[in-house]
Amino acid sequence: MIRSRSRWLLVPTLAFAFACAEDERAELAEEVKETAAVAAKTAEKMTQAKDEWAKEAMSATERIQADYIAAYNAENGAGIAALFDSDGTIAPPGMASITQAGIAAYYDAQFASGADFTLTVERESMFVSGDMSVAWGSYVATMAMEGAEPVAVDGRYGSISKRQADGTWKIYRHMFNYINPPPEM
Repeated sequence: MIRSRSRWLLVPTLAFAFACAEDERAELAEEVKETAAVAAKTAEKMTQAKDEWAKEAMSATERIQADYIAAYNAENGAGIAALFDSDGTIAPPGMASITQAGIAAYYDAQFASGADFTLTVERESMFVSGDMSVAWGSYVATMAMEGAEPVAVDGRYGSISKRQADGTWKIYRHMFNYINPPPEM
């Protein structure tokens, strides 16, 4: 007789346990849905932040390129050098790399030739990764000496810019080559 009462007590107890377990499963499922929704919103915000970061970096890289062209066309070696990181270098064709300290002198020596210089650039590609951006493309530098036909020198370039501690961007590495070398001046 005791056994049969135990069975009758066991059935409601098991039913109650299964009901509680079902409620807990439903509650857990709801928590999982809420957690998934928060994770999705966080991922979306992170993607937006990454996209905004990339846009800012690309915009900064475009500004650097525009400032470089403006300084070159103004024949301003110091203006070009100011666009470079303190560890920045250029790698001109057929020469050893020139550190930031020598960049202004390198360009000023070109500009001292007496020619009027005009630089046009066509950026073909740019990408950003973290605190670095890379741009490359082609350029044409036209040199016009008084009384002579202008000479166009075209080539390819690659430039790496680096985000500075203050949030600005500067050129870290810049290299270029000549497709048709400049004539001796």
